[in-house]
Amino acid sequence: MDVVDRKRRRLATSAAWAVCAMGLSTGASGQTSETKADVKSADPAVMVLTDPKTKRRLKLRARLPVGSGKAGLIIYSPGLGSGVSNGAAWCEAWRRAGFIVVTLAHPVTDDSIWTVAAGKTFKTNINEAIAGPQYGMRVADCRFAIDYCLEKAVFASRIDAERIGLAGHSFGALTAQSIAGQAGAGQSSRDTRVRAVIALSPTAISAERAQSLKAIDIPFFCVTGTHDQYVTFKKGGEVVRLGVSLAQRELVFDYLPAGQKIQLKLALADHMSFAGEAVNAQSFSRDVPVSDKANAQIWDCVSATTSLFWRFYLDGPKQSGIETREALEQQMHRLISASDELKFG
Repeated sequence: MDVVDRKRRRLATSAAWAVCAMGLSTGASGQTSETKADVKSADPAVMVLTDPKTKRRLKLRARLPVGSGKAGLIIYSPGLGSGVSNGAAWCEAWRRAGFIVVTLAHPVTDDSIWTVAAGKTFKTNINEAIAGPQYGMRVADCRFAIDYCLEKAVFASRIDAERIGLAGHSFGALTAQSIAGQAGAGQSSRDTRVRAVIALSPTAISAERAQSLKAIDIPFFCVTGTHDQYVTFKKGGEVVRLGVSLAQRELVFDYLPAGQKIQLKLALADHMSFAGEAVNAQSFSRDVPVSDKANAQIWDCVSATTSLFWRFYLDGPKQSGIETREALEQQMHRLISASDELKFG
């Protein structure tokens, strides 16, 4: 990481928590009256909306780039137990790279799992969150978010509908894999509006199940770490261990079609390194010792390499100035340390 300009790194880390809400406020002009009535968040950058088809109430946090010109749209799907602050480090970096970035909080699987209602247990919350129906509901949430951004959001006129990407961490990575076209039970959830995908901590249960990844035909960036395996969720004495082995995570890259796939494996990064926000050690386990400095280096590397990916595949060679895939690979290699691993396939 010593090749990365120190001043840029300091700025990236300090700005990771900033939210650019230009033009976004409760009841901002340009929203429909129906949307105004549904916005009830105390944070003016966060919208609370109801999908009329599923009746699910979703939180959306929007980050807008400087200026008023057309921009690509990136939808970000957090991991289990996380809300709209998840992935803040790279979501802010993507905004600075010129993209409109919208982070979701998916009902049932978001940070509401930490609130245990009377007569229930934390394990019950977890079991409901990872139940089969939630996988499809999260995909539906992403479709609704894209629909809303393109049709009703105050920034809709700024979006270039030909430049839409989707990213996610952990459960959000599974969501991204489905949106990209990984078939489940013989059915595809592919959203053809999405032109490229990033999966932080991707997952394949087995080599047999990974076969369905071969149907994906868009650029796909896998981001993982040498300790990216399991995580323990903790609440009031209850513990739930979830995750898969690193080998299973790497199956995703192995089974994606050749030509438009990339994998970055960061040394000493564990599953929660890719939360992109401060991690509460009382709620989540960490599999490696973590320091603020190490976190900043990991987040910088993820932010920088993924921004290059979006610029090349969404903006295109002409606008990004990255003329070839070989040039993209060279630029990414300059951003990683000797102990990290970068593969193009």
